[in-house]
Amino acid sequence: MRIHRILIVDDSLVIRDVLREFLRGRYEIDTAANASQALAAFARRSPDLILLDIRMPGVDGLSLLRSFRDTGMQVPIFVMTGYASLEVARDALDSGATAYLPKPFDLRHLDRLIADALGTAEVQPTA
Repeated sequence: MRIHRILIVDDSLVIRDVLREFLRGRYEIDTAANASQALAAFARRSPDLILLDIRMPGVDGLSLLRSFRDTGMQVPIFVMTGYASLEVARDALDSGATAYLPKPFDLRHLDRLIADALGTAEVQPTA
């Protein structure tokens, strides 16, 4: 069985570390702190799913999401934000986000969403 690859894009080292630690062992994890690092990581090893923060310095997550979708990329992209609003959720989903996750979110819920998006058989128990 192939191990799926997830790219975590967030300017917060703490968020990247928490998500990497939570998902480690079940998925291969790549991380990026900004849009340019995300594009480089994507070019090196195409992910099966992307966790993408909206508010980042430089190119924001919604612009990066639109860029990915404009190229025809079909991988699931989950948009995360600490600045949740109905307008931002609508913009994200209209731009092609697979899921919208206001921070803080339940990691078990994230695990279920990832498993559903990747079509994995079942969610692994977490500690």
